[in-house]
Amino acid sequence: MGFFPASGNENVSGNFTATGTATAASLTATGGSVDVSAAGQGLKVAEGSNAKQGTFTLAGTATTTVANTAVTANSRILLTTQTLGTVTAASTLAVSGRLPGTSFTVTPSQATDTSTVAFEIFEPG
Repeated sequence: MGFFPASGNENVSGNFTATGTATAASLTATGGSVDVSAAGQGLKVAEGSNAKQGTFTLAGTATTTVANTAVTANSRILLTTQTLGTVTAASTLAVSGRLPGTSFTVTPSQATDTSTVAFEIFEPG
């Protein structure tokens, strides 16, 4: 079996199995899908400052601004309540604004909500 080059592009056709760790690299699947076929395995995304995944706490006001430089004008931002704060039922959540390279704004259906919310940022392919 071959290996990934340290730089440049490598085209592989047919089935492909990868093990190990890649840093500062991209994997592109054109004309097909990425299939995680082993139960219990899946996509892992780093969390932290300016990451594509993370959590924040709603401010208990009409809107909450989440600082994140990874946001683009075309980002698809998915939101899911993780734990309830000052509400007894989860709010409907909307991405009500974004400032590319800076932040996105979330508006909950219950303005006093202080729940913890997870986000995932995807870019269209």
